[in-house]
Amino acid sequence: MLLQFISNLFESNEPDQNQYDIVIQINDKVSPADKRNLYLLPLNDFLTSKNYGEISGGGILKEEPGEIIFCDIHVKFHQEKINENILKDIMIYLEDCGAPKGSKIIIEKTHQEIPFGKNEGIAIYLDGENSEEKNQETYNLDFVQSEISRRTNTTQSAERFWKGNSTTGLYFYGQSYEKMKDEISHFMSSYPLYKSARIAQIA
Repeated sequence: MLLQFISNLFESNEPDQNQYDIVIQINDKVSPADKRNLYLLPLNDFLTSKNYGEISGGGILKEEPGEIIFCDIHVKFHQEKINENILKDIMIYLEDCGAPKGSKIIIEKTHQEIPFGKNEGIAIYLDGENSEEKNQETYNLDFVQSEISRRTNTTQSAERFWKGNSTTGLYFYGQSYEKMKDEISHFMSSYPLYKSARIAQIA
């Protein structure tokens, strides 16, 4: 089964007894530690306070080069029958936590997928093949992240980046991909060092 195959690919920090009613797939390229702080712990408190259920596992799915695709959370409900109102409450809560478009809930028994998410996402891929020829003081990821956050008015509550052998990916989430792309394009054109960067929509 595809869902089990994907689950086996996850690198998880939480014990998973494979006992869950739904898989919450969050389309966020966030690290395991930040996923825990942004989504897992707050959701666990929410489920407990509402007496809906509990988190039973989850993980991070990566592509072969190591870039994160998405993260997931497994939830076991206290009631045997899945309540649509509870699912709606969970989706609204996670959207308030910042869950981007492209996220979904997968019901384990029926494999039904319910999409949710509000924020849109943008990725900037920087070419690092010729990094030795670049001004290392200028080629600074902290500067790039802070400058893009300022220009796009996106608050980075977590570090979202991936460093491959020859490429570095930076990820930002906000209300509008097109607006973020416009601001980022202006920034890239102002710094020749980043003109070769590739921009892609990820949510």
